[in-house]
Amino acid sequence: MRAGVAVLATGALTSLAACGGGGEGGGGTSSQSPSDTLTFAYDADAAPTGYDPLEYSQGQFTFFSALYDSLFVTQPDGTVAPSLVTEFSNNEDDTQTTLTLRDGVTFADGSELTAEVVKANLDRRNDADLEAYGALATGGASEIVDVAAPDPQTVVITWAQPQASPENNLTDTAGVVVGPDGLADPATLETTPDGSGAYTLNAGQTTRASTYALDKKDEAWNADEWAYDTVVFNVITDPQALANAVISGQADIATILKPTTIDMVEQRSSLAKVGGTIVGFPVIDKTGATNPAFADERVRQAISHAIDREAIVEQLHPGAQPTAQLFPAEAEGFDPALNEEFGYDPERARELLAEAGLPDGFAFDITVLGQPSEDQVVIQQQLAEVGITMNFVTATSTDQVFAAVRTDPLIFGPMAIGGQPAGWVAGVLYGGFMNMQGATEPEIQSALGAALGATGDAREQALGDLNRAIAENGWYIPVYEDYAYTGYNAEKVAEPSYAGTNNYLVLSEVEPAA
Repeated sequence: MRAGVAVLATGALTSLAACGGGGEGGGGTSSQSPSDTLTFAYDADAAPTGYDPLEYSQGQFTFFSALYDSLFVTQPDGTVAPSLVTEFSNNEDDTQTTLTLRDGVTFADGSELTAEVVKANLDRRNDADLEAYGALATGGASEIVDVAAPDPQTVVITWAQPQASPENNLTDTAGVVVGPDGLADPATLETTPDGSGAYTLNAGQTTRASTYALDKKDEAWNADEWAYDTVVFNVITDPQALANAVISGQADIATILKPTTIDMVEQRSSLAKVGGTIVGFPVIDKTGATNPAFADERVRQAISHAIDREAIVEQLHPGAQPTAQLFPAEAEGFDPALNEEFGYDPERARELLAEAGLPDGFAFDITVLGQPSEDQVVIQQQLAEVGITMNFVTATSTDQVFAAVRTDPLIFGPMAIGGQPAGWVAGVLYGGFMNMQGATEPEIQSALGAALGATGDAREQALGDLNRAIAENGWYIPVYEDYAYTGYNAEKVAEPSYAGTNNYLVLSEVEPAA
């Protein structure tokens, strides 16, 4: 399994909280780090398999954005802005995009940014080990069929189908550009980054899986956009220790905080939060390969109607929002009507099961690592009330956990959908590891193509159609929208900004407190 997929799948199967827009909070504490150093406390290893950013999902871009530049980047307001690109344009039918590259960009290996380097990066898109390229690879909804470099500063990308907003496909991790040395020998990226970012890795001060120290390169083309000479990422996986780090001043910023520590941090430090994380069941089996019942969309809909989302939020997740749709509340295409149409209705669930030829219900297995979460236990009880038996299978190894995307009809956990859900659907739900069986659904495929190729009002309509198609066909069974929380020391730093409704921070926007 790809590294980025492994991170996401593990989060899904173990129900790790991963969620959270605006800021709030009280006073700060005295920081122990120098004023020219920004100290981050991270709840996971920032680079567990090395420094090839394309092996990871978007969530790791906060870390990698300091070492690598991307063609486009997400701004705090959710818009996408050129970075290594200075201008771009589409042909009349939106099947070809021309990029003009920035001058004066140099990689860690000493070479300069050229169109050939960008082409070489995008030509890696069919490498199955690279998580970032899911939607761009062959068969993806944003498939690239050709990349040309007619001159050193011009890249021409040809798409398999119209892409009215091509910049959305080449943003943050998906648009990261690795230097020529790293491309020529990707194995070197396991220990040595090769990017054009504003910082370089300080190997002497770095201990993998523990501390990553980054020093600013004053000669970098965008060095002036970054406020700190040094950025240190400390890996703190224990939730209480993570919260204590920002409260005590050992960290200027701590992310992602667990819900159990939010009140404590808010009372003694400051908080920022953002939505966009949907907790629920990606339906892996839409063909009946692992369980025949799941081939019928009525069965998948019955599961949705059997879940009392409001009770789960009230009892277990105060502050979260119950939802029966994949798209976050702040995303284009969100439709409040879907929460009513596919919400809690146990009688309708029983009717759908009967229509599907299962009047007595059915049983299915779901793999868990250790003990099932409180959410899963409650949902198990709710499903039983309509005749659906959800059996927990305890994994005996992490390999078994990862294999669940092939052996189980569905998995459970938080998924960071963010503010561009069409891209997430293209790269993960339809064209990625959540569709290992290669299931097809014309309604979803048609709406996805329209959403990726439309602008303005047409885009809003297409996204709404896509959201509805996913709900109607039961490809994802959401339970609630959760939030990602970041603690910060308001005496040291201004409130950090998320990348729109994505649950990762825009590192370049972090500034000293006024």
